[in-house]
Amino acid sequence: MPRWVIVLLSVAGALVVLLPVGGIVAYIYAVGENHKDLRFPSDDVTVARCGLDPVSKRPVAELSVTSQAARRGTYTVTVEFQDERERSVGRATGVVEDLAVGATGRARAVGGEAYERGEPVCVVYDADFASTEPVATATP
Repeated sequence: MPRWVIVLLSVAGALVVLLPVGGIVAYIYAVGENHKDLRFPSDDVTVARCGLDPVSKRPVAELSVTSQAARRGTYTVTVEFQDERERSVGRATGVVEDLAVGATGRARAVGGEAYERGEPVCVVYDADFASTEPVATATP
């Protein structure tokens, strides 16, 4: 077999393998670049205090929200109350309305049932953000 045929087959085989691999690498790079500055609303939320209401014995989470969003908006935070084995014993929601960019707001989430097994653990289960600023529309 002539040498040029061997070289041609080798180059063709290499392209068959390397082109799909290169495409996958380029896709992964592009996805990473598009999402490198992505923020989640839960990044703005911390549990400032977790304990029991002295009267009702229901779990209570004091939430602190410092807005790093690009616009003014409302945060809706779901807190999961867990026992010492990290099992869920309930959930509650706290809302911080119309929080300005860079401002800090507080909310309180109170569980629905009394908790009788020591102190609960409070975990941010979910956080949603909805802008309260009107969206500018182009007029023709």
